[in-house]
Amino acid sequence: MSKALTVPSSGRVVLPWKRTLAMSWANVRRRTGRSVLTLLCLGIVVAFLMSTLSYQEIVKRLMKSDEVHTQAVLERAGVISHDEHAVRRQVEQGFWLMAISGLLCLAGITNTILMSVFERFREIGTLKCLGARNRFVVRLFMVESVLVGFAGSLAGALVGYVLALFQAGTVLEFRLLTWSDSAGTLIQWLPVCLVGGMVLTVLAAIYPTYVAARMKPVDAMRIEM
Repeated sequence: MSKALTVPSSGRVVLPWKRTLAMSWANVRRRTGRSVLTLLCLGIVVAFLMSTLSYQEIVKRLMKSDEVHTQAVLERAGVISHDEHAVRRQVEQGFWLMAISGLLCLAGITNTILMSVFERFREIGTLKCLGARNRFVVRLFMVESVLVGFAGSLAGALVGYVLALFQAGTVLEFRLLTWSDSAGTLIQWLPVCLVGGMVLTVLAAIYPTYVAARMKPVDAMRIEM
């Protein structure tokens, strides 16, 4: 603890960002089970989002092609539709499905992080007894959430991209998927899915982090683990 924390004359704990990252990564590795659960929960939602966006982008790029064979494949697959009402209804269904998935993921991650907070009552109490402020605890938990969120979002986005390619190749034809269109789709939507997944993780961590930051040292030290 003495190597990780610096206690100045003010009596308040100062934690450098480099040490914050090291402590957060160590906490993530020590709680592999909960980290994997968060990764899976977030990864599934991000994979679904990436798959949907990538598939729509691939179809949109193919629809701009002037090749007769490409247009024939799209019409045969039912991708090109002149029924605006049916297209609008399909878009709305996809939106609500993603929204519900996001809410379920938010609840699942919040519950997982909250359980992690309850398991670390004594650790939080010790830090506060050493002079840690509320923002100290907030920073520690938020960094852990960002690390897990980035890993889960990246894995989910890559899986979703592969699924989108497989779906497009199965519904249409694999030989229609050019390298430029596929790479362009990945470059376009990967950052969006990464940011979206990390934002979702941070939002889920707000309430558990608030609980941890507002914890009283005396109450935390009373908990029997």
